[in-house]
Amino acid sequence: MRSFFKKRSEKVENNLYMLLFFITIELFMSFSFLGYVHIEPLSLTFVYIPVLAAGCMLGPGQAAVVGAVFGLASMWKASAFYVGAGDAIFSPSMSGEPLSSLLLSVGARTLFGLVTGLLFYAARKCLHPFPWTVIVAVVGRVIHTVFVYGFMGVLFPASGYGLGNVLDDVRRWDYLPCTLITVAIVILCYFLRESEVFVSFLQRIDEVDRINFIILPRRRCRTVIFLLVLFSSFSVALYFTNRLETVMRQYDIVLSHEISFDIMHLQLQFLMGMLSLAILVILIIVIYQKNIDYRYYEARLDDLTGLFGRQQFFQLGERLLEYRRKGRGLRGKTPAGSDKRFIIRKVSLSQCNAYFIILDIDSFKNINDTYGHPVGDRIIATVAQNFRASFPGEHNIFGRLGGDEFVALILEPLTEEEVTQSLNAMKTRLVQADTGLMPITCSVGIISATEPCSLEEMYRKADRLLYEAKKNGKDQFIFA
Repeated sequence: MRSFFKKRSEKVENNLYMLLFFITIELFMSFSFLGYVHIEPLSLTFVYIPVLAAGCMLGPGQAAVVGAVFGLASMWKASAFYVGAGDAIFSPSMSGEPLSSLLLSVGARTLFGLVTGLLFYAARKCLHPFPWTVIVAVVGRVIHTVFVYGFMGVLFPASGYGLGNVLDDVRRWDYLPCTLITVAIVILCYFLRESEVFVSFLQRIDEVDRINFIILPRRRCRTVIFLLVLFSSFSVALYFTNRLETVMRQYDIVLSHEISFDIMHLQLQFLMGMLSLAILVILIIVIYQKNIDYRYYEARLDDLTGLFGRQQFFQLGERLLEYRRKGRGLRGKTPAGSDKRFIIRKVSLSQCNAYFIILDIDSFKNINDTYGHPVGDRIIATVAQNFRASFPGEHNIFGRLGGDEFVALILEPLTEEEVTQSLNAMKTRLVQADTGLMPITCSVGIISATEPCSLEEMYRKADRLLYEAKKNGKDQFIFA
């Protein structure tokens, strides 16, 4: 059970979409009314909350990243002539001490995210994680002020701020309402993280990405588009400032260099807020579309085994082969080995790293006729599960062509010896499977998938090897 929850936890922590979500939320709050609420004489600050939420829902590293984004945003906002002396020390260009300002703005907020992330991680490991999570949320603002005022006291002692100002922040009238809002948001993140529905949703998104990894080369195109958007945004800000100066001159109003800079600075802040909102909306749309894609993908899977059907397997397999033949590398994993128990015949395959495998359950018709189809279905599901587990890796695909016939396209970089070890390990697991019947055995045909031929041709060649394995006594595999 602990292993199950560990896997669920890793699924949430390592999800890139969740990290991007918190980064865009942080940026939007930093450059909008939601992060800094100013209604004279009231002043509320909520911009640190996404860092705490990321620490609760993701992990220390991810919270540190969001904290660094928080620091960069505050550093940019302080880099204007209209800011006060107290805020100017956060800007490397305004303080006169670039390194100290960088450490204060980015370093303090990054450390804040890392420490709170570690505290949330420790809370999850406790016997009663929920109350400890709430405690971390309650002291979150205090931790933030300790780091900021502490860094200010060390790096800019002349500013008059230090750790003594932490108590002043706690005594502020807005401390209690801000803390209550923070706790409410963290509790929501806590229960969302523990929700099986939410974790399953993330798993569906990951599965769609795994299946669609063929489109990874388009990332370069997306990067170019993103850079073009940033360039266009800067161009709009520059144009707006230039037009404003032209209008001012028409009315005999001369803007100084500092005023022109501040106008552009504010315009860029506005654009950053709008860009972060647009990215957030796009991110939500992408995730929603991936969930729809998964439902469509799931509807085409074999109900009994969860593997691809014939049409889906051959369509995706051909795309993967085409992708591989273009010379793009594939990462792989080495499967666990075991002693050699299969009969290996015609071993003439050289060291290669791609295989087409066809597998058939021995005497399956007799099992159905003797014990009935429900038992046969259970055996099919058992074989499918072990077959897939024998070749882990995001680039391997598996299919059930019908009845008791299974196929796999292995594109992880494996040697012939490693394939042999994986199949032997599968045989051991099938023999030890508790089916209440005789041990399950299989016949297997394997060919190299490096030849320049179609997946259909590979299937026909491997099928002939499977037939030969059956003819020669079953319970064996044959390499060609």
